[in-house]
Amino acid sequence: MNNNNHHGHHGQPSPVEMKLISDTDAIVAGENIRLIFRPVNNNHPEGSVPLSIQHEAEFHLIIVNNQLTSFEHLHPQRNADGSYFIDVTFHHGGTYLIYADYQAEGYAPQTDRLTLQVKGQEQQVADETHEKLTAVTDGLHLAIAATAPFVAGAESHIPVTITKNGAALNAADIAPYLGAVAHIILIGREDKDFLHIHPMSDSQFPIIGHTIFPKADIYRMWIQFKTEGVLHTTGFTMHVKNSNTAESATSHSHHHHH
Repeated sequence: MNNNNHHGHHGQPSPVEMKLISDTDAIVAGENIRLIFRPVNNNHPEGSVPLSIQHEAEFHLIIVNNQLTSFEHLHPQRNADGSYFIDVTFHHGGTYLIYADYQAEGYAPQTDRLTLQVKGQEQQVADETHEKLTAVTDGLHLAIAATAPFVAGAESHIPVTITKNGAALNAADIAPYLGAVAHIILIGREDKDFLHIHPMSDSQFPIIGHTIFPKADIYRMWIQFKTEGVLHTTGFTMHVKNSNTAESATSHSHHHHH
């Protein structure tokens, strides 16, 4: 198990990190296991670290497999001693990434990444590398209605249309989930960069996210939202290019004509 990505959302170092303190040597696919975490301030390792509630939970836990084909968003519960626990079952063996998304009181929100090895047969699934901008879940059809390519380092808009039986849903059809219109998680395939954004609604789109992709990569994206009391989770695959890719190709051709 290792721990990296140990920084706040704005890149500043934080003395706080989320440590997985339960035994991880004997995690077997198909068996229920209790994961126990403790937030630790490395400047005061023995002290307790209270967490602030953000979006109706003190601790958002995202678990994905290394291929980014499985996804869970969980909320560990606090023990009296200040640790947090959650019971999970890993359905397949292999490498899993755990993202601990939280805010220690007095510090910026941060996300720590941990890696788990699960014994057992790995799931044989096709890699999600092809761009996938539509999804169907529970009879709802979602589409990413972007009008421009996604480019690293620039403000990106992620407008989402939702239709049911051919009729478009609007903002009034979306029920709040964990204090937001929806939750969008993006993870890059190469460096496993993690983005957790809280989209808005407008008159045109029931869900529209805004973010800045840190680098060019293939990103897996999961959108979680509620309609009529039901939580929906949908997965997408997005290709984010370098901003100079198209420009350099154009300027390169011009240079040959000089």
